[in-house]
Formats: sequence, structure tokens, C-alpha cells
Amino acid sequence: MRARSSEDTLRELKSRGARRLKQVRFRANRSTIWSLTQDATVLNLHVAYRRAPASILDAFATIVRGRGWRTNAVRDASDRVRDWPGLGPVMDAVRKSHSQRRREALRRCSDDNEITHCCATPEQRRYLRALYRYLNRTRFDGLLPEVPVRLSNRMSASLGHVIPAVDRRRGRYVAELALNVDLMLEGNGAERMDTLVHEMAHIADWLFDGEYGHGTTWKKWARHAGCRAESKYDRPVVRRRRRTQRVTRVPPLPVALRRRAA
Repeated sequence: MRARSSEDTLRELKSRGARRLKQVRFRANRSTIWSLTQDATVLNLHVAYRRAPASILDAFATIVRGRGWRTNAVRDASDRVRDWPGLGPVMDAVRKSHSQRRREALRRCSDDNEITHCCATPEQRRYLRALYRYLNRTRFDGLLPEVPVRLSNRMSASLGHVIPAVDRRRGRYVAELALNVDLMLEGNGAERMDTLVHEMAHIADWLFDGEYGHGTTWKKWARHAGCRAESKYDRPVVRRRRRTQRVTRVPPLPVALRRRAA
């Protein structure tokens, strides 16, 4: 089956009764297969669905008409689009491509060279490495390996993320730990520490339990490390006035770490 364009897919869905829909966007996501945004007028689809059969378009029309609400009809339609056999191979290819690009980028980096898409200064990178090692020693009993830690000025709602990966020779590993650069701003001390420990709990969960998410094993690691075992951070965070604003501030290290360095 030939690949449909966004416009073709929109027309097909409208002809199936999804008249509220204004736009269809295809995304090469690693995990999210569909989402409804902008008051259910925009449908974001994984690129695999460009070649979806008519039965899958019928299911998406049901989801859009139901505005994503968890009715029996929407649940059944969601199951159908999730279990479509054409989805898995494309998602695997997307994940493999992303992991390969990330490995190549990280291979070109040394500790003091700028990681691709990293907006941190050399001083900030040294700070992050020192803080990661300190928290690994004091919160995780030194169990975690060294992982690339970077700052991102592209995050908006998220404060951080971890990218889990699998290699045939290495097994499970972590491609990167990224933090929102806003966390370096003055006034975000507790938020910075909480977010880093939260993400390090994801690292432990992935490497030792083979899980990624906010399930039971992640909560176990979060409690062990002394952070809140919750998926969302609901405390206020100081933000930049403009996302283009550069942040070069290097926060002070924990007192115990400064004493150790002295």
C-alpha cells in the first residue's frame, strides 16, 4: 500500500465522520503511537500509519469522534490500532535509527567537549558530573555507571529525561540523561536535585530491573534514593523569560561535596 500524505489521511478520516478534525500530523516517535491535541482537532500519528489499511482508519475515526475519551468504543479502537501488525517493524526501525544517531554523537564527545544538542558550558558539565557522582554515591550506593549528562534548552514542560537503549554486546545501557537548562537558574536548587535523583532512579530501574516508566520497580528505586515516587513534578519551577535566553549559571555544589573537595 502506498504511503498516504497528511492531507490524504485527513480527508479519509473526515469521510468517516471525524468532522471536527482539522489536521493530521505524522511523527517518527519511539513510543507514542497517537495523540489528540488542541481540543481534539489535531491527530498526531506515528509514521507507520501512513500505510495503515482502511480498518485502522476506521478505528482512528472512532477515536477522534470520541475525542479520546475512554468509552468502550474508543478502548476497542485503541486496541486495534495498537495491535496492528504493521506498527511494530516501523517503530523498531525508528528506535534503531535514533539509537544509532545518538551513539554516533556520543562517540564523538569527550568529557570536556560539547555533546550534540547540549547547551551546557564546560563549567556546567563539570558541575553535573560531580553532582551525578555525589548522588550516585550517597543515594544509590555507587551502583550506577557513568552516563552522558547534558543540559537541554529545548524542553518546555519536561524537566528531564533518560534515554534507555539496548546493544547486542553491552546489553541494556543508558544513552543519555538530559536536564532542562531552567533547573540551573537561581531558586531551583531543590527542584534540580529532585529531578536528577528522579532520572537516576529511571537509570537504576532500566539497568537492574529492565523496566522503564513509573511502575512498581521505579517507585522502589525512587523511595530508596529518597525522592518522591511520583511521575509528575507539581512544585513551581523558576523559568527563563525567553526560551532563547542562554543560561550559564553554575550552582553551588552540596556542602558535603564542597567539604570533600576542600
